[in-house]
Amino acid sequence: MIRHSEIQVLIEQLNKGSEQAFDRLYKHFSPRVFSFALSLSKNRAEAEETVQEVFLKIWAKRYELSPSGSFESYLFTMSRNTILNNIRKMDYHRIFLEYKQYSSELNPASDQELNCKELEDVYKKAVEKLSPRKKEIFVLNQTHDLSYPEIAQKLGISIKTVRNQMDAASTEIKHFISRLGITGMLILSLFIK
Repeated sequence: MIRHSEIQVLIEQLNKGSEQAFDRLYKHFSPRVFSFALSLSKNRAEAEETVQEVFLKIWAKRYELSPSGSFESYLFTMSRNTILNNIRKMDYHRIFLEYKQYSSELNPASDQELNCKELEDVYKKAVEKLSPRKKEIFVLNQTHDLSYPEIAQKLGISIKTVRNQMDAASTEIKHFISRLGITGMLILSLFIK
């Protein structure tokens, strides 16, 4: 069992790139992340994949971790977001297959079915239309999985400002994409958390 003070020391070492500190954190927390992921996904393979994905992200962000923050809270927030993203991706494939089936029934000869890349391109265009500040906040939350408090701290703004900017960004993106009808609904379900 690792005490809180030891976790802080390990995070400080991890900030310096220590593989030994990473290994200790992995050995201590990976069984708990696995249990958490398994309780949500109900699938051992997906839970194991979640553990690997989460700890790869921890290693990638090792220089940004705060020794004074709650590593456990950060870890489980990241785990939850990873699981939700994976569920969203699975839903995407199901929705996309249903959409393909629906569109082929309406027009079997249609060459205008959207592929994954086209859907992502539309989403990226919607994000690009945001003001620079809204875009920065939106990307930090949606792409980098930072929480509102983490974004507020990183940018030196209030959590309320982050929340307002995220609400405005989501509204603008949804408005841009909603004009696409069924395709817009598909994009919204895939890309916005």
